[in-house]
Amino acid sequence: MTVTSSIVNALLSTINTAVSDVDSVSSSDFTPAITTARIAALSPAFELESRFTWETLDVFAVTVTHRVPIELWVKHDGKPTATMQRARDIGVAAMAALVSADGTGYTLVYDEPVSFTVDPGITTVNSLAWLVATMFVSVRDELSI
Repeated sequence: MTVTSSIVNALLSTINTAVSDVDSVSSSDFTPAITTARIAALSPAFELESRFTWETLDVFAVTVTHRVPIELWVKHDGKPTATMQRARDIGVAAMAALVSADGTGYTLVYDEPVSFTVDPGITTVNSLAWLVATMFVSVRDELSI
């Protein structure tokens, strides 16, 4: 079994590498770094869901499915049109990156939908305005007891 934090870090690393607008990532912070220029991808442990199931008769083999929340904090640059467009488009870009790198530190669960929502308003942190989008991605891992 892979440690859940390693899986989350692999997901964030993939998004950071493949999506040009993402310029900071963290699996421990729950607000973006003050130095974030465009988009921060964060995955704090809030709302993480893990399910443990036996898919074979082998009592020692357990399949673990993690539903991982990834928050995409889009920095508002004073141009509402650009902020809204980045918030709408980041979900597709992040998911495309994760599919392309599937198997590199995580295994996506393709029979569960990925959800993506954009908050209904602006969030202000440290006098900076952000539009926060959240996606939930399901990944699978094997646990041997």
